Amino acid sequence: MKKKWNWIDITILLIIILLIVGFLNRDKIIRVGEKVTESNVKDLVITLEAKELTEDMVTDLSVGDKIFSQYNFQNATIKEVVVEPLLRSEAGSDGKMRVYEDSEEVKVTIKIDAQVTYSGPYMELGGQVVKAGNSFVLKTTKVEFPSTIKHIEVK
Repeated sequence: MKKKWNWIDITILLIIILLIVGFLNRDKIIRVGEKVTESNVKDLVITLEAKELTEDMVTDLSVGDKIFSQYNFQNATIKEVVVEPLLRSEAGSDGKMRVYEDSEEVKVTIKIDAQVTYSGPYMELGGQVVKAGNSFVLKTTKVEFPSTIKHIEVK
């Protein structure tokens, strides 16, 4: 005897398919309502330092640029950019240390006003851990280079 499909069989099959799709995508469904709340956001001033960069690497870096990370602009804005010649040292023939300015490379100090998310002792900005001494990839829409976090100040 040949079984006929009726509307009850089709409805049960559709419910099973929807449950399977919902189970496989449960992480995406649950995170849709999640938003960053005010309770886990801090306002910081982050000081970054980047060494051994050429001057043309930082010419497009300017005050007011927003930090770009994870395909989005972050709640972080560059407030100050200081470009200084990189100081090098070497021992002379008489054994004394000599300090000189490198003519090709510069040291850049950048201050950023940022809103970072935190969870316990961990702070994060655009997927990167914010902690003094850690490396931080500074990325805007025009510039990207590695730097080190030198100072963090809570506003």
